[in-house]
Amino acid sequence: MITKRQLGFILIAVGALVIAGALAANLIGARDAGFGPLQKIGLAVGGGIILMALPLLRLGDRPA
Repeated sequence: MITKRQLGFILIAVGALVIAGALAANLIGARDAGFGPLQKIGLAVGGGIILMALPLLRLGDRPA
């Protein structure tokens, strides 16, 4: 059984992967134009996932 704290850590990892993917797309593309609109959306989505996961960490070991 997965707890709310474990679910929070999983969601934080997913958000961090989304942010890392958005940043890596800039390195792979090697564009000098900066961030594109999809990269900005990716950063916002990753940050939103992390912000939604933070309250789950405080809920402890109750089942999710």
